[in-house]
Amino acid sequence: TPWKFRDTRMPRRNAIIIPRVSSENRMYVPIGVVDASTIISDSAMAIYDAPLWLLGLLESRIHMLWLKNIGGTLGTSFRYSAGLVYNTFPVPELSTRRKNEIEELIGNILDIREEEGGTLAELYGSPLATKNPKPMNQRLLEAHKELDKVIDRAYKSTDFKDDNERLALLLNMYSEMVNKKG
Repeated sequence: TPWKFRDTRMPRRNAIIIPRVSSENRMYVPIGVVDASTIISDSAMAIYDAPLWLLGLLESRIHMLWLKNIGGTLGTSFRYSAGLVYNTFPVPELSTRRKNEIEELIGNILDIREEEGGTLAELYGSPLATKNPKPMNQRLLEAHKELDKVIDRAYKSTDFKDDNERLALLLNMYSEMVNKKG
């Protein structure tokens, strides 16, 4: 029956949705939340019944740095992988207070997306493009920067010097993770 052709095994729950491929010209991968009525295509991945703080972690600069350095590419675009990126991403112990703070900040990001309107491509722009860069929505950028500060503090109590220091910390955490399991 042609009209039945779809993934009928898909759970009917809320989910964080991650595009499998995202432009390298963005500062952040536009990850979202969908409700149970959404059918997620094969061009995206889903994390079902995930807490909202996890979306905040995935939308952070430090996670983007992990994606850039650990994930693969399709052409020049970033290719997100559950095995290479998500499952290997080191996550520090987070207190309930920190999780609540992250949830509040990611809630603000979701609100700004809705209030500003437009597509995610329009909101996130292509500010890193060498030809014809398009700016990221300023309100959204400021909200992401605020989230980044909180996420960074979850990893390190003092400010990071730069992305190299962030990556070094992540690689050390990953090494500890692997050695514990070994």
